[in-house]
Amino acid sequence: MVSLIDPKTLLHIEGFSAKRVAWLKNKVLSEGVWTKPLCIERDHRLVMDGQHRMEVALALGLSAVPCLLFDYHDVDVWSLRHTEEVTRELVIQRSLEGNIYPYKTAKHGFPIEMPVLDIPLERLR
Repeated sequence: MVSLIDPKTLLHIEGFSAKRVAWLKNKVLSEGVWTKPLCIERDHRLVMDGQHRMEVALALGLSAVPCLLFDYHDVDVWSLRHTEEVTRELVIQRSLEGNIYPYKTAKHGFPIEMPVLDIPLERLR
């Protein structure tokens, strides 16, 4: 079930690309709709998937963003970098400490297929 959550209450787990945020922001503005939910760890509101979408929501001043909430025990996690150790516990710890992983480090496998959304931006303002 998709929940609408204030993006200011969410926490990054890894860095992001400012160039990608700018591209995605323009795409969202030109389409006028939000099409993909962020995937959020339910207990700490960590952004497991959607770092760029979170930044777009903040840049647009949205008061809500569509999210799917997950328990970390139901999600697989691994590293895209051989030099970084990524576990559920480390992701949570590092995010809460503000010591997020570098961009493109943590990858998650979710137990459901991601829905395609069609939520007008005005509904999220």
